Amino acid sequence: MKYSSLPAIFILLSFGLSACQTASEETVEKAESTEAVAAVALTEEQMQLAGIELGRPSTRSIANYVECTGFIDAPPSNLHSVHSPVMGFVQMVKHLPGEHIRQGELLTSLAHPELIRLQREFLESASRLAFLKLDKDRKGGLAEADAASRRAYEQATADYEVERARYNGLKAELNLIGIKADEVEKTGLVQESIRIYAPVSGFITKMNANPGKLVEPNALLYEVVDKSHLHLELQVYAKSLPHIREGQAVLAKAPGSELELKGKVHLIGKAMDMDNKTVNVHVHLDEEPSGLAIGTYLQARIRTDAAEAEVVPESAIVRSGGQAFVFVKESDGFRKRAIEPGRSEEGYVEVIGLELGEGQQIALKGAYYINGVE
Repeated sequence: MKYSSLPAIFILLSFGLSACQTASEETVEKAESTEAVAAVALTEEQMQLAGIELGRPSTRSIANYVECTGFIDAPPSNLHSVHSPVMGFVQMVKHLPGEHIRQGELLTSLAHPELIRLQREFLESASRLAFLKLDKDRKGGLAEADAASRRAYEQATADYEVERARYNGLKAELNLIGIKADEVEKTGLVQESIRIYAPVSGFITKMNANPGKLVEPNALLYEVVDKSHLHLELQVYAKSLPHIREGQAVLAKAPGSELELKGKVHLIGKAMDMDNKTVNVHVHLDEEPSGLAIGTYLQARIRTDAAEAEVVPESAIVRSGGQAFVFVKESDGFRKRAIEPGRSEEGYVEVIGLELGEGQQIALKGAYYINGVE
């Protein structure tokens, strides 16, 4: 019988320990709660010295951003290739890669015996054509007077037409390669070389000519880029494409540069790069970039899903241990209040879950100072 009271004792001890533990936890929670809402009192002088500014959250348009990369490019209509129309030896070059040239400015000259032969054949054809015309007209008159056979007149006509076709072909060929055929025919002087001029004003981006080099027909000599309409060519991942719309704002920077380029989405590509799972997005710039070459790599952000939201400056938020707080001004000082930060843009952060009473203000600047005093 004397052992039967032991279980009751153990039960009482267990309840006692549990009650003590619960009381201890409640004390800790109460202490933590008291600490969380403890006010930080500051004098007006302290607030002025710390640069603390009070205010309420403001409403402004804020958006998400799609991060992407790309490069500066020029439209195909602004990229001009200069080819050699004939085989020839480069006689001279007047410019260097990267130089700006004006439309019509001399780029280089080419010389080759074939040019002389072509002009000689043209002059011979022009002389022969004049003779054949006179012969045709003479035999035509004789045929009408029955002084010559009709066949002789027809043969003379055929010879004239054949030579006229050859003459016109040689003339067109000379004009095409840059030799003025009418001037050659008029003066009888043969050019030893041809000159090649800039088709547009712009910058030389490629150059494959040097004195003495033998170039083949259709060889690329120069590439000239007109920079009057540079744009951005961005690569956007397919998963982000549903958020992209024409007209959305774009901000871009070259790595290591402070220059920020601004523009708008102009065209969204319809074909996907299957290797990279990206789609090209064409962006028109607000201003032409200066000091950046075509092909410059850029990091860009496309502004998407813009909407009105309550925001505060970044300086109003204190971040600690994975949480974010603001300091609310109350009668006895500043009290820390947890918030959920949302989207951020241009130094402003969307605040979620911050409910203020009428007339209540928060520290828009100097929050970290208050946190240090706490």
